[in-house]
Amino acid sequence: MLARAFRRMGHDVRLIVSRRDPLHRPESRYDDVSFPYSGWVREIIFPSEVAYASRCWQREAAISELRGCDLVVLNDLGICLAGDIGRPCLAMLTGSDLSFYCNPHSETRVVASMTTRNPIKRIYGRWQWRRLLGRQRAAVRTSFLVYHFARGLIPDNDNLLDQIGVSDSQRVFFLMADVDEIVPNDVKVGERMRVFCATRLTWKPPALPGDSPLDFKGSDVMIRGLGLFWRRHGIPLDIQLVRKGRHVAETVELVNQEGLGDQVSWNDEMTQAEVWRQYALSDVVFEQFGSGLVTMAGLEAMAAGCPVIGNGRPEIIESLVGEKSPICQAVDPCGVCAQLESLVFDRRKREEVGRVSREWVLRHFAPERAAELILKKFASALRGSD
Repeated sequence: MLARAFRRMGHDVRLIVSRRDPLHRPESRYDDVSFPYSGWVREIIFPSEVAYASRCWQREAAISELRGCDLVVLNDLGICLAGDIGRPCLAMLTGSDLSFYCNPHSETRVVASMTTRNPIKRIYGRWQWRRLLGRQRAAVRTSFLVYHFARGLIPDNDNLLDQIGVSDSQRVFFLMADVDEIVPNDVKVGERMRVFCATRLTWKPPALPGDSPLDFKGSDVMIRGLGLFWRRHGIPLDIQLVRKGRHVAETVELVNQEGLGDQVSWNDEMTQAEVWRQYALSDVVFEQFGSGLVTMAGLEAMAAGCPVIGNGRPEIIESLVGEKSPICQAVDPCGVCAQLESLVFDRRKREEVGRVSREWVLRHFAPERAAELILKKFASALRGSD
């Protein structure tokens, strides 16, 4: 998304695709990108995590490609290549690239996942992990910009960044939505209201070492709120859920406990383009109800003109943009039910919330705004080094 924004602004951009997972590839999102790639997109598949910290042709090819750039944007384990690239870097920390791959406590999960009983191989595996961890942390520390959520949103991650040695002047935070790609959604009239959950079904404690509060979406709050709406009004909904997340089985059980089994349709994991299609079909979209933030999933649903119900953390987002948020705020089942009541029974309200939501996202979260912010900070850093 950010790369395409830079291209629209006239910059020469290279994008390296390093995974085969469809959710990490642009063709699963954009109709105008196809495989095999040509032009500005290049595939260099890293065979394993270890490859990012080892001498292999994939690592050397990626480093060689990026050394010719003025500015390098790195995410995931690509961040640990920064030291060898030797160019000004923006480290985009969006989840496990910080909470897991920069967190020494994650070693317990790494060791627990080892299948070999050979003590020498286990020692070697731990050494490789510590080497990867060290490279990732060093790259984050020396990046001229570090993208992560605003200080105060995830205190554990703030502490981790402080321990690594990242200063507040290095940190930057913005949110983006693909507003140029998403067609606004017209309010539908069907036999049942269609609602779609845009987040993974991870909600049940305990957290594992390396987890972040952002990993937990409060999906049980959504299900219990839907159950409360059903018991109060006896109006069936068309509920679309996706088999993605750590607690799919637990969610199925909770759905049945709430008496919603015949209202729920289960979808297999889908491409991002298919998620956009769900927005176009949906009347209401659910986002996160945990202690995180409504991010790309919810913002892009809003860009499609869908009302979004979730814990929008208004104290965070409204401070960020300087304007009241149109997210339908809910933090518990009663709040979910109340928001459903206001949207299900009032078509004009749905239309108005959807319209205001799209306009709000267009004003604040176009990718070009993020690209402009990055370039402004990049130029300032260059002036400071003269």
